[in-house]
Amino acid sequence: MKKYAAFEAGVNAYAVKIYLNHCATCKGICCEPEYCEESITSPFLRRLRQHFVPEAVYDSERGWLTSGGCALPVGRPPVCHQYLCDSILSIRPGTDFRYAITLFSNLVNHIGKNARGRKHIVELQEASELKRINLARLEKQLDEADAAFKRVRPYLDGDVAKLGASQVLKKISLPSLL
Repeated sequence: MKKYAAFEAGVNAYAVKIYLNHCATCKGICCEPEYCEESITSPFLRRLRQHFVPEAVYDSERGWLTSGGCALPVGRPPVCHQYLCDSILSIRPGTDFRYAITLFSNLVNHIGKNARGRKHIVELQEASELKRINLARLEKQLDEADAAFKRVRPYLDGDVAKLGASQVLKKISLPSLL
């Protein structure tokens, strides 16, 4: 759990760095309380929240959204990582950037895929199911996500020569919007 939390916290911090200029000036609110509910209902995300207590209290009208952004240091539902608005997608033109940012937004989701059968770890509804997850798969997918993050980060930082085709990146499943 600590390794997962450290990874998610790193992804969250990096996302703030990338998205800050766009989110700070945005008039829309992409965070909706119904998205936050998964952090309350999912035993896995609830357990993370117990170990990494947010600075704010969940609000039924605002979810975890505060004036400073999301109050959850870790334990955000996958949709929070995966959502990319048009402003974010247009930070840099071209399909390579769209691919890189979409890949980045799917790293956390990748880790929990098929944790128990075909279910994502946040879809498990009973705490007892967490004891029967495929830990080896979870660890492998965490390592894959970490390797992909290390590979895509220089590209997102502006070093376009660093991305290239890579087996590491191909392991991360992407939605069909590309």
